[in-house]
Parts: sequence; C-alpha cells; structure tokens
Amino acid sequence: MKYTYFSLCLILLIGFTSCSKDDNNNSETVTKANIIGSVNLFDEGVTQIDNSNMNVSIEGTGFSATTDGSGDFKLTDVPFGTYTLIFEKAGYGTYKKFDIEHKNTGSSTVINNPSLGLMSTTAITNLTINSNSSFPVILTSITNPEASTVNPKYIRYFLSTDASVSDENYENAIETLQANNTPNNFNLSQAAIDALGYASGTRVYAKCYGESFWGNNYADPNLARDVFPNLNPTSAPAVSFVVP
Repeated sequence: MKYTYFSLCLILLIGFTSCSKDDNNNSETVTKANIIGSVNLFDEGVTQIDNSNMNVSIEGTGFSATTDGSGDFKLTDVPFGTYTLIFEKAGYGTYKKFDIEHKNTGSSTVINNPSLGLMSTTAITNLTINSNSSFPVILTSITNPEASTVNPKYIRYFLSTDASVSDENYENAIETLQANNTPNNFNLSQAAIDALGYASGTRVYAKCYGESFWGNNYADPNLARDVFPNLNPTSAPAVSFVVP
C-alpha cells in the first residue's frame, strides 16, 4: 500500500512538471512593440504652429503614422531592430533620425520629440565681401524679403576651398545667423578664420542661403556630412577671399 501511494505521488509530480514545461514552451516570445513620440512644429521663425498631419515612417518598411493635434504619433507592433525614422509634411524639409534602437524593454520605445520648422522663404539676392581694420573678412548679404528688427530672417553660410561650394559641398557650415537688417554683415575675425582651419594664403569660397530658425539639419552617416533640408535654394553666386 505504501508502495502504491509513493508511485501515485511520483506519477502526479512528473505530470505537473511536464505540464509546467509545456506551459513554458507555449508562452509567446515578445518580438515587437510600439514606437511612440511627439513633434513640435514651428514656422520658419520661432512661432509654434499646428502639430498635426506630419507623417512619421520607418525607412524601408511599411510602418507609418500621422501626428495628432498634440504632435503625438504611434507606430504599432514594430519588430525589434535598428531603424531610421523619416519625418515629412508639406512645406517642411524631410528630417531623419538614424540608428533608433528598438528593443524589448517591456514598454514602447520613446522618441525624443524634435522641433521642426518650415522651409525657408528667404532668398539671398546678393552676396559681397570686403574688410576693415577690425575684421579681415566681412560677408554682406541681401535677403528677399528684407530683414529687419521687427521681421528678422535667418541665414546660413557654407565655406570651402572648392569654388563650387554649396550646402552639399562644403568644409565648414556656420551656425544659423539671425539677420536683423538689410544689408546684413557677417564679420569674421582673424581668430574665427583660424578656428575654421584655414591657413594664411588659402583662398576660401563662401555661399549663403536663407534658412529657418529650426533648420531640421541632421548628420547623415551614409553621406558622411550634415544635411540641411530647410534651406531656400535661391542664392547669390559664391564669393571668395584669401586668408590674411
């Protein structure tokens, strides 16, 4: 009788263990989750505007979502992986975020909300160069519409030793400048020129474009340079100077 009772217990124990293993084997492995985030949309200056209807997609896939009035978006049930997100809306230069690591953390992957601006409507109609006793290089631009203290415009300079300097062919991209008058002077001191890495006697070419305050620029690892999606393509011919 004791033997029979022991055998029954052993059979039940094996059965429970087997069921437990089967339950573990049948439990579904988590392979995907949501990617969520938000955007802040602006005009080409600093005024925030409607955050809705920006399309957010994952490059090379069929996943996409549209922002709501608060700028929020949700990409649903995205398999874990490393992705590039693309942000697009009419009037905005395309913006990209590379190397988004989407992995199993037990919750959604959250994207830090970027601030994105409209493409610039500011054209550069003339660009000249001169100097004075204080600054060896003064770049003077004229914008259309005209810049003023009540209607500031935003511009960006690109410098290169290549005469075909542009926003795609440059050695130095200067930070966005606010133009408060027309014409507008950008003064380069000798120290500033030295900091850009140009040696004395080097001929440097400069080109200027209208920009927005939020330039939407990003580093593209495939191109090995920064991309500037919000520039106005209408620009005056490049000018050059020889470094003192």
